[in-house]
Amino acid sequence: MSAAEGFVRPNGGASDRELGGPRAVLEETSATLALNIRLLGGFRAERCVGPVPDFAWQRRGAKQLTKLLAINPGHALHREQILETLWPRVGVDSARNSLAKSLHAARQALEPERPPRRGSLYIQIRDDMIALNADHVLIDADNFQRLAQSALRLATVSAYDAALAVYTGVLLPGDLYEDWPSERRRYLADLNLRLLLGLAEMLAKHGDYHRAIDCVRSALQEDQSREDAHRQLMRLHDAMGARDLALRQFEICRAQLDRELNRAPDWETTMLYEELLANRVRQRAAGR
Repeated sequence: MSAAEGFVRPNGGASDRELGGPRAVLEETSATLALNIRLLGGFRAERCVGPVPDFAWQRRGAKQLTKLLAINPGHALHREQILETLWPRVGVDSARNSLAKSLHAARQALEPERPPRRGSLYIQIRDDMIALNADHVLIDADNFQRLAQSALRLATVSAYDAALAVYTGVLLPGDLYEDWPSERRRYLADLNLRLLLGLAEMLAKHGDYHRAIDCVRSALQEDQSREDAHRQLMRLHDAMGARDLALRQFEICRAQLDRELNRAPDWETTMLYEELLANRVRQRAAGR
């Protein structure tokens, strides 16, 4: 697997390597050195020679440190921030010792061929800041965020599809009970839901109601209390002439909101239900 696989080239043309030329060797070197960190659907670090095996990390703190730097938008944190996040209930001297050992182990896991006392290509230290080297580290969560934000601006089926293809699952599912990934996890999960609902809207405009319904159902599998998704599904069923399914979806929505949030549907959802119900009554009366 290429270290750059899954990441989008800035332009759609052929690469310099494909065309040949003076930059081909530089691109080849960059691809060889690249570290690909995957956070969506599970943690994985990979270079062109293959993935970093679990046993290579040696210490849990080494893997956690790498994850923490990777999920941070700037990929750089002060030492004190790292200590407070990963070792919050440990004495200062013990926490600093754990950070030093974890930093060394992380560098060794990512660059086992690195000579002793030589600086790391991927994890760098400047003053009291510890950072991932943006020139050589690619992160799938960053790529998804860029594609998602672009898709929401462009609002085209192709842009939505491209972004959704990159979202391979929630961020760091193996760390669901840790506090530090939760904010970024929620943000990316919400982006995924917005993409699914946006794609459904575009598909409906093109008359592809079946796929639009699949998109909304996928969104509801992620968040069953998403009331705007329930309304969207009600409208889609109605557009396909399945008004009874639209009305049933309201009942599903009401039950989910009561169970999960202990509240009733809001006025917009209720008004849509009453409108659909009145239309069904008129339709049946006209058919007599």
